[in-house]
Amino acid sequence: MDFRHKYEDDLKKLIENEDYIEVFRLAIFKQSFNKDVIDEMMKFSKENNLSKVKAWVYYYLGWYHFERCYYEKAAESFLISNDIFSLLDYKHGLVYACNGLTNVYCQMGQFNLSNEWGLKGISLCEETDNKKALVILLINAGINYIQMKNFKKGREILNGIEMIECGLTKRQQVSLYLAIAEIEINIGDPYLALVHIDGVMKIEEALNIDSELCEIHKLMGMAYAKLSMYDIAEQEFKKSHDFACEHDLVYEKCATDMEWARLYILVGRKPKAIEKLHDVIENCINKKIKVLLRDAYHMLYKIHKDSDNHNEALVYLEEYMQIDDEMYDYEQNQLMAKMNFKHTKREADQYKSLYDRTELLSNIGQKILSNLNINSIVKIIDEEINKLINTDYFGIAVYDSDLDQASYYFVGENTEFKDVIIHYDVENESSFGSYCIRKKKDIIIGNVYKEYKKYVERLPARIKGAEGKTIMKSMIYTPLIINDKVVGLMSVQNREENAYDLNDLNTLKILANYSAIAIENAINYKRIEDKATYDNLTRFLTKFEIVRLGEIIYERHKENNLRFSVAMIDLDNFKNVNDTFGHVCGDRALSIVAETISKCIRNTDYIGRYGGDEFLLICPGLGEPEAIDVAERIRKTIENKIFDLGDGVLVSITLSIGVHEFKAVDKSFMEVLKKADKCLYFAKEGNRNSVVCN
Repeated sequence: MDFRHKYEDDLKKLIENEDYIEVFRLAIFKQSFNKDVIDEMMKFSKENNLSKVKAWVYYYLGWYHFERCYYEKAAESFLISNDIFSLLDYKHGLVYACNGLTNVYCQMGQFNLSNEWGLKGISLCEETDNKKALVILLINAGINYIQMKNFKKGREILNGIEMIECGLTKRQQVSLYLAIAEIEINIGDPYLALVHIDGVMKIEEALNIDSELCEIHKLMGMAYAKLSMYDIAEQEFKKSHDFACEHDLVYEKCATDMEWARLYILVGRKPKAIEKLHDVIENCINKKIKVLLRDAYHMLYKIHKDSDNHNEALVYLEEYMQIDDEMYDYEQNQLMAKMNFKHTKREADQYKSLYDRTELLSNIGQKILSNLNINSIVKIIDEEINKLINTDYFGIAVYDSDLDQASYYFVGENTEFKDVIIHYDVENESSFGSYCIRKKKDIIIGNVYKEYKKYVERLPARIKGAEGKTIMKSMIYTPLIINDKVVGLMSVQNREENAYDLNDLNTLKILANYSAIAIENAINYKRIEDKATYDNLTRFLTKFEIVRLGEIIYERHKENNLRFSVAMIDLDNFKNVNDTFGHVCGDRALSIVAETISKCIRNTDYIGRYGGDEFLLICPGLGEPEAIDVAERIRKTIENKIFDLGDGVLVSITLSIGVHEFKAVDKSFMEVLKKADKCLYFAKEGNRNSVVCN
């Protein structure tokens, strides 16, 4: 019997009264989302111009796609359903569309979008006093925060459900208790998590839902792993995996295999973890499950990085960045998809502004990842940020927590990059930047004369211009933070008073958030490249290798009470060579300088390229006086040499050197290095072409 014949009476009632869909939909979609039924209902709704019926059909089409892991198609269907319900001003239907979007965006890893739709749905529930739907949305909101690893917020939301005077269905109890169990596994008591899971197992409905059974065994595996009961954990993961395979539950299988891989890493079975992750990647690529695909690439990157397989690590880091960019671009495109073109022109302009801003952030992120030089990154952001914020000055500080130092790079008026890189000790520095980094707090100043005492005792010298006049009067500082770790700060400044407001701060914070991720990724990328032993241009040791040797020398000399000294070497105004003659000549000059320095040091010394035109020299067995002699020999040799760069280009080059001898109070090699770098700073701040020691 075909669909229309079977439901002939119900379809007639729908034509007479479209509101009958509220009864009919529960009958035909009670057990499953049958595609043939959906197609017939879609055709019927269009033939008879039944908008409300069509909205509900798109809603169930969304769930059909959701169950098959076609998440982008599901989101598209839910959005169409939402749009139709909006035109009908049918708030009951809007609540369900919001719930569908909350679920699918959470599954896609689009947590901001999920939260946004969840909040909209919760607001509609409160407006219409729909307590049943409110419970569903709150459970999904809690699950979304769990996926974001914000377990405390998830617990807060889920605990609040008890305050709602509405009985939970068995299905809702299952979802709620499993979510609470996952929170306990991560920030609470794994034994209590097992108690919650045991309670779920006693709910008959849970045993009839394939996806919930997979989740039950996966969470049991996670709980036992947390309790160091690894064999039992693996058995539970296998049960979840096998059940998912048997019932073709691709997402659940991949999610379980990710946790299984984490278990293998925990017990030192990395080859098995890699095997699992490759299976996850294959399945996720086929189904376009990007959130798990991204996480799998990141786990493989970390495995290979920790195993010093740097080429492999680099491949997986690039794959991770690519997927992360795609997910970010999708989020930005969805912001525009929400636009209701019946808004006023002003509202439309606001959406357009939001789109331009978010598109800009995406472009910046992509450009940063392909430009690993910090100067290039600053220039790229500066070119774009001026389209959003009126800026006379833009800067980024990159913070090295090991050295407790920040390096400041900035662009001044007329977008001319300033050849001034300020290194300062964060803990000891009295400046707005050090306050921002230490406190992890934003700073917004409308008049620096009147407001500086909120943050520092005296007006920082670097804020003042010629003859003591303050150049910049308005400024914003915001920290760059990743996983609660400060990696730097971002600042915009203006010559006019009260140039910035909270909207500008929020814009900068959004840019800072994405820039922090991009910069951290770029730094990780660069660190892996630095793992090679020798620098191709100078043939000196790489930064990674010279620091590694320095740490070995430090430990050996400290243990045996021996002497050694460190010299930080930096070429003076070397940017002028690149700007005047080009980077080819600049590279040739660096190569010749390196060759010249090599002839000035002993066979027992170690030297490495620490940065672009900065070198690190380690002199085992030498105290400060002898190390100064070596440094002066290098300085004078470079000063007295004319460098022939070819094609008739002859240049003179000088350099500055900071020297520090290892002392018993130096607690690490990085502290020795930090003190030598401080001496170099004073050499550069002085007359340059000099050697400075403590």
